[in-house]
Order: sequence, then C-alpha cells, then structure tokens
Amino acid sequence: MQPTSLNRHLQLFLCVTLAAIHAHAAANGATRGPKPNVILITIDTVRADRLSCYGAKNIQTPTLDALARDGVVFERAISQVPLTWPSHAAILTGLYPFQNGVQDFTGQPLESRFRSVAQAFKQQGYATAAVVSAFVLDRSWGLARGFDFYDDAFSPEQFQHRDLGLVDRRAGESVTRALAWLKRNPRRPFFFWLHLYDPHSPYDPPEPFRSEYKSHPYDGEIAYADHELGRVMAWLKQSRLYDQSLIVFLSDHGESLGEHGEHEHGFFVYNATVHIPLIVKPPAGSRIRAGRVSHPVETVAIAPTLMNLAGIRDPIEKQFTHGLFGTVADASDDVYSETLYPFSSFGWSPLHSLETNRYQYIDAPAPELYDVMADPEEKNNLAPVQAAVVAVFKDKLKSRLQNHPFIPTQASSSVLSPDALEKLRALGYVASHSPVSAGVLASGLPDPKSKLWEFNAILEAEDALQIGDVKRAEEILSPVQEQDPKMYVIPFVLGEAALRSQNWERAAEQLQRCLDLNPNFDNAMTGLARALAKLGQVEEAKNWLRRATSSNPENYRAWYEFGLLQAGNDPGAAQASYQKAIAIQPNFSVAQRELGMLLFNRKNYAAAVPKFEKAIALGLGDAQIHNFLGICYNQTKQMQKSIRNHEAALKLDPKMAEAHLNLGYDYQLLGQRKKAKDEYQEACSLEQKFCKFVPPQ
Repeated sequence: MQPTSLNRHLQLFLCVTLAAIHAHAAANGATRGPKPNVILITIDTVRADRLSCYGAKNIQTPTLDALARDGVVFERAISQVPLTWPSHAAILTGLYPFQNGVQDFTGQPLESRFRSVAQAFKQQGYATAAVVSAFVLDRSWGLARGFDFYDDAFSPEQFQHRDLGLVDRRAGESVTRALAWLKRNPRRPFFFWLHLYDPHSPYDPPEPFRSEYKSHPYDGEIAYADHELGRVMAWLKQSRLYDQSLIVFLSDHGESLGEHGEHEHGFFVYNATVHIPLIVKPPAGSRIRAGRVSHPVETVAIAPTLMNLAGIRDPIEKQFTHGLFGTVADASDDVYSETLYPFSSFGWSPLHSLETNRYQYIDAPAPELYDVMADPEEKNNLAPVQAAVVAVFKDKLKSRLQNHPFIPTQASSSVLSPDALEKLRALGYVASHSPVSAGVLASGLPDPKSKLWEFNAILEAEDALQIGDVKRAEEILSPVQEQDPKMYVIPFVLGEAALRSQNWERAAEQLQRCLDLNPNFDNAMTGLARALAKLGQVEEAKNWLRRATSSNPENYRAWYEFGLLQAGNDPGAAQASYQKAIAIQPNFSVAQRELGMLLFNRKNYAAAVPKFEKAIALGLGDAQIHNFLGICYNQTKQMQKSIRNHEAALKLDPKMAEAHLNLGYDYQLLGQRKKAKDEYQEACSLEQKFCKFVPPQ
C-alpha cells in the first residue's frame, strides 16, 4: 500500500506543479506580436485510449502523436455530452448543454442570444471558415453563425438514399476542401474549424486501413482520419504557418464498443463515451511549454482558451467560467457530463455525472459511484456502500444545474403545468415541452440501465430498416412496443422507413401515431405532410407543414416541401417558401433546383441561372438541369454558355432529343447553319415531333 500512496502523492505534486507553470504562462495571456492563426480540429467519436499518444498499442496515429509532442496533452478531458451536435455547441459557446439549451438532437437550434467563438473572431478581423463532415452539424442548427465560409454541402444522392443522421463524407474529401480554403485565404489571421466524422459508426475505413485494421475497423477509421489530417499539418508547415498557429485537437465524445452493454454512444455517460483526447499546441511566443496535464478538464473550457491564447477580448466572455490554463483553484474541482437522450427520445430518466480526480458519480434512479483510479473500467459500483460521498455529489450536482440554466424563449407555448415544468428543471431538461406526460413525470422515470435491451433492440431494428428489411425490424420492435406503448420513436422510425419505400399509407399511419405521442416533433410533421400529399390530401399536408415551420422556423426541409405543394397553383408563395429554405441552408441542392425551375417556368431566366448553377455545383448535374440552364443562357443572350450546357446535357444523355434541338437553335442564332441542321436532324431521328424544325434541303 505504501508505494501506491507515495505514487499518488507524487502524481498530485506533479499535477499541481505543471498547473502552476501553465498558470504563470496564462497570466501573461496571449502570444506577443501578431495575432495567431487559430485552428480547431474535432474528430468525431474518438476514445482517448485509441490514440498512440494516450498509450494505444494497436493503432498508428503519427499526425496526432507529433502534435502531442509539440503541445499539451490533457490526459483526462471530459466531454459534457456524448452526442455530436450538442457537444460541439458546448465547445464553441463555452456553455454547458443545460445553459445553452442544446441537449440532444430532438430540440431546437442554438438560439441567437448565445454567441460562438466564430462570431468573436470575426468581429476581431479574423477570416473565419469551417468544413464539417456530417449533416448533424448542418448550418440550420445555428453553429454557422460567425463563419464567412461554412462547408456543409453533401452529395444529393446521400439525402435520397440515407437517413439524415447518416449523411456524411470521408475525411479525404473534407481535408481537400479545407486545404482549398486555406490556400485561397487572404493573408490575415484566420480561425478555421475542421470536423472529421470517420470513426462514427458504421466502421468502414478505406484501403489500406480496411485490410490493416480488419479485426478492429473502428481503429482503422481513426488511423485513416489521422492520415488525412497529416495533409493539413504538412501544408501548415510548408507554408510556415504551423509554429505561430494555435492548434487545438479534441473529440466530441468517445465510443462504448460494447462496454456496459452499449455499442456506440449517447445512452450512458461512462468514461468510454465521455473521456476524450485533447491536445493544445500553443502558438510560438505563448510561453506555454509542451507537457501533460492529469487532472480532469471540461470541453467548455476550449472556447475561453482559444480567446485567451489569441489575445482577444469579446462580450462572449460573459458566457465563460474557466479556461484550460489557470491555477488549480481557477478550475472546477469536478467536471460535468449529461445525456438527455434516454429521456427525450425514449421517455426514460436522463443521466448526469460529476467526475473528480478520484471518483465518477452518475446520478440516476439507481445512482452509481466509481473509483476511477482503482477501477478505470467502472465495474464496481460503490454507491450502495458510500452513501455520504453520494450525498455530497448529489448536492454539488444540484448546485451545478442551478447555475444559469437555459430559459426557453417560447416557454409560454408550453402545455405543461408549472409543477411539471419544475420537475423537468429538476431533471436538468431545459425545453418547454416534455416527451412524456405529466403523470409519467410525477410517477418517476425508468433507469436507462434497466432499458438497455430495448435501446439495443431499437438500434438493431434501425439497421434492418437501412437495408430495407421492414419485416425483421417490426419483429424486433414488437416486444419493445408492448413494453413501452407510448414510446414515440418507434412509430417515427417505421414511418421514415415507409417514406423511403414510398409506402405512403403506412408512412401516414405511423407518423400520425408518432405525433399523437409527441405532438411537438416537427420532423414527424414534415414526413407526415409528404405522405399525405402523395395520398392526395394536399390541404391537410399544408396544415402540417404550417405547424412544422411554426414549431421550428429553421426546418428548411419543411419549407421545401411547402414550396413543392404550392408550386402548382400559387407560384409566388412557392417561390417564397423555396427562398426561405435556401436562406436557411444554401447548400440544399434540390431546393436550389426547384426554385430554378419555378423561375424558369415564370420566364425569369436571369434569376433562374444562379439557382441552376448552384444546384449543379452541389452535385445535381443531370442532363435535364444542364438543358434548362442552356435555355436560360440562350434567352439571356449568353450563347457560348448556352452551347456548353447543351453539350454537357448531351454528354450525359446523348439521346436527349430536346438538348439536340436546343443546341441546333444555339447554332442557328450564331449563323452556323451546318451545325444547326445536324442537331435538328438528330433531334428528328430521336423524336418525330421535332422533324418540323429540320430546314429543307
């Protein structure tokens, strides 16, 4: 026992000493001289123990290992929430999820009253840009504010064939886009955020990582992301920007990989999903030395650290509590995590956690306490025999949740009683509506640990639905529905699957059932409207879309669906709806195309051109859209562009008679009679109705 005790005292001494050194450096604040470039890198779903610089033996991560040698490695960084979108909201605002209102993916976008570091850097004259790799960080959620450039464009095919939550792109493409921006950025300080999504399930790394990590593909995804990130680091060094740049790398959350019965993340708050890697490479001149920090730190400390090391003062500072570099007294003696996912999606109890140097406490109907120093895998729950320690943690947690909690601006629309709302606040849930009834709230919520089999069954059913096996999914979900008949998420996933298979009656039935259980779910309203429209119930569909856009004005897919329904008899209203969708998400390719077609049909050819061009740039470059764009250029006397687009249409579809006809007309206007005649004859051979345009011999 004596050597262990000595080691712990030595470890504490080193931790305090290193923190004091960092405090001295931070006291002198920012880098002296020119403002540093600031680069924030988040790689999704990375456990700390899966990087070489954190001790992993079966994976190669040379890029991050090199960054670790040049920076400060935080050995016990803790994510505030193990879900991608709310975790990034906490990182970029410096606010806990219960303070900024972003607690999971079922709520509203980040409200404009909360400032992000991008807005602060932009106001200080920085060029600001972001490249994100998954739809879950789409700009409609509010994180694009403050960025001059926010690349969240994904291929149209993904939106057609995958659930929105699965729309993403590989690191290689995102890094290429990142480098393109960095290379064309004017020579002034920049704040750049690069997000890579590859380690998120399903684990399918490209070669050679697929073969090299065949038995552990999750690690292969991390190795691949590290490899691609190396291109960014190489460019920074070649451009002589690396040394003077502040570079912060972290993950948003980890991955359970089967620990505690959880396969992925979001459901529990054990260290498998909240313990993340965090490396800070300070800019030259900051006086912060490379090293390692062993005490727990929070991701909400990232935002104040970026501002402090860049030497920037901004009103956003009122949102902050503490940064990463300060005295031990400045930092909180416990770090916080939460997950509202079990509650908001399934109606089970939320989970909250506090972690110190020694313990992790998880507040649940059956509370848990782990000595993470002696039991790092959190297998031995000490709560039943450490009642006094549990009581202290409960009091600390209650106090933490009362620290400037989020107050919804639309609380007046709540249909819950004051007692029910107070119960929600006590649970740490800050929305103005509840996914469960007031009666269920009053009677107590199930512990997620007791519902793990149901949760895993739902995930298995969703996998079956992704491959179109609806029968298998329904078999899996049947016992879950019997156990929890009021769980809205089951009819929702069945309804979404029916939409994809174009079973409109089934979709309408399931989505209506979902809304009976959760009347405020705007995504279900949007899906139901689409199904009803296909069934000919257009006015009812419009009513649901009005409710969806009222519930969430940032739901651009609802505005788009509204435009589709209005286009037939009210083109002016349709144009307004499409424009609202595009204003929210300019990279929504199908809305750009439909607005272009509406303007085309209204003979507003000049206005249609940029919409068609944008749709093509986003990947909707089929023969039809090139043909229509060619006509627009023809009508606006831009003949060479008209020819190029009609030729592009024919390259994609050589048998497109209309494109041959239009290309012939282009040549006729330019006086190129032989070429015009050839195209007219080709159009005639493909469709007889066009033969009348062939000039006589």
